[in-house]
Amino acid sequence: MLIETERLILRNWQDADSMVLYQMCRDETLRRSGVAYFDSIRDAEEAIQSWKKDNRFRAIIHRESGELIGFISLGDMNRYEGYVELEYAIAADYRSRGYATEAVKSMVAYGFSKLDLTVIAAWVRSHNAESVRVLEKCAFILEGRLRKHARDRSDTLCYSMLREEYSFESTVPQ
Repeated sequence: MLIETERLILRNWQDADSMVLYQMCRDETLRRSGVAYFDSIRDAEEAIQSWKKDNRFRAIIHRESGELIGFISLGDMNRYEGYVELEYAIAADYRSRGYATEAVKSMVAYGFSKLDLTVIAAWVRSHNAESVRVLEKCAFILEGRLRKHARDRSDTLCYSMLREEYSFESTVPQ
């Protein structure tokens, strides 16, 4: 199943995506953000093998160019059924153009409307102002700050959206 927006397609992963995913993960800004990254093409290939079987893990494709420009997921946080963690990243050349916001809004709609989720949480390092802005534009609520929580000893900001806070009048992915 594809999730389509005005400028993006969120699709399942394909074997051919591994090189682009690996190249994207070489970006130091992405690595410092706290999002999962891969140190080798082989690591990217292994991740894609598990992701391509799960509709909660999506490649973000630029609709016009057809290029893989990012990734987004609603991963299990080992809390309870229906409580997931949102994780996303956009390739350096495509940042600051609203693509992350567009992808997040679409994935949130998919999560609440098609997966019947209860909570979508997002944990972001406090120094990642761009990601904080995305979450706030998408109506996530700041729950709190975990001091020196991240592996780099920076603070982690905890955001979430509850099912009852989501507006189902928004465009729902088909």
